[in-house]
Amino acid sequence: MIGLLLAVVSASAAIWASRRQETPEPVLGGTIVYTAPTANQAAIRIGGSAREMLERAGAGHQVVRVVRIEGNGAVSTSTVDMTPRIDGKPDGEPLKVAERAAAEIDRLIATMQSQLNQKSSAVGGEALFAGLSRARIDVSRPVFIFSSGLDTTDPVDFRKLAFDVAPSTLAGELRAAGELPALQGAMITFAVLGESGRQPVLRRPQVVYRETLWTTLLRASGAPTVRYEYPDGEPSTSTLPAPVVPIPPPPSTPVPAKTTKVRGEKTCTLSAATYFASDQAVLLDRRATLRALAPCAATIGTTGRVSVEGHTSSVAKRPNNPVAIRLSTQRAQVVADLLVQLKVARNRIDVRGYGNAKQPFPDPSDPRNRCVVVRFNNAS
Repeated sequence: MIGLLLAVVSASAAIWASRRQETPEPVLGGTIVYTAPTANQAAIRIGGSAREMLERAGAGHQVVRVVRIEGNGAVSTSTVDMTPRIDGKPDGEPLKVAERAAAEIDRLIATMQSQLNQKSSAVGGEALFAGLSRARIDVSRPVFIFSSGLDTTDPVDFRKLAFDVAPSTLAGELRAAGELPALQGAMITFAVLGESGRQPVLRRPQVVYRETLWTTLLRASGAPTVRYEYPDGEPSTSTLPAPVVPIPPPPSTPVPAKTTKVRGEKTCTLSAATYFASDQAVLLDRRATLRALAPCAATIGTTGRVSVEGHTSSVAKRPNNPVAIRLSTQRAQVVADLLVQLKVARNRIDVRGYGNAKQPFPDPSDPRNRCVVVRFNNAS
């Protein structure tokens, strides 16, 4: 009798194991990565190619992985079954009527969108890069990123980058430090969320810089394809404040002359992010910069020397960096040429490029160190 019971149990176990082996693993349709909501980025709206992926996943009875990144870079992952089922029950039979299945998939997408926007970040801020470095992302299927991309956490803190650090330089330093995410072969679509709350709206040069930076970082991480979409956004539903990323004013902003503690000396400081293209000695708008510099030039007297000093701020904080010295010298020369156009005699102007040495502000990473300073005496 005992032998018979053992045989039955053994047979039942074998049948159960066989059925378990026959149950296929769910197929992954794609991955959605998003930075947790704060008041500074617009609410997520799932449209475009991300919606198309979810619709295909539903029609193919596939699952979608969702990766949430908190403001400090912490990551949590969940899996959503996009299969349209009867009465929307997780264990319900898949719907076979096309119209009913499509309506259920629409409901599943709406539910997912609501859930992505529902819970504010645990920490005020944005840390997309840090989260990507920690997350394990299946790169065999398409990856969709929903974020403003305005990180406020090292090593990609836009407040420190100030839209002026060369993306290639940053990518090279992160590669050398072994801090790039593992995204080899990933097909990435970046749905850029608009600014909300107290975060100022980016102007065109900053939009270009943000896109160039993320393209450079993601490709350096192994992603061969990086596309951008700009969905219509709605104001954030989150009330959690986050650090504001300052946006440089337009190049037409006047450059005032300020008296320093040194007797008889005045300075005019041109922020690199306001007047120059990122990591270049090229003016964003030459005419606007001339107009902005005119009030400063008008206060320069007809005698005495004028010193034009270029400064930078390196992410690596290496002093005497020859690349930084060259860039700062070139920018200083551009400003000197503008002063000549504004009737300051060329033979009175000294041009110096200090790179990231002798910086105006003590913190080497202070973005205000990326500037050109005009110093002069005998002001009229």
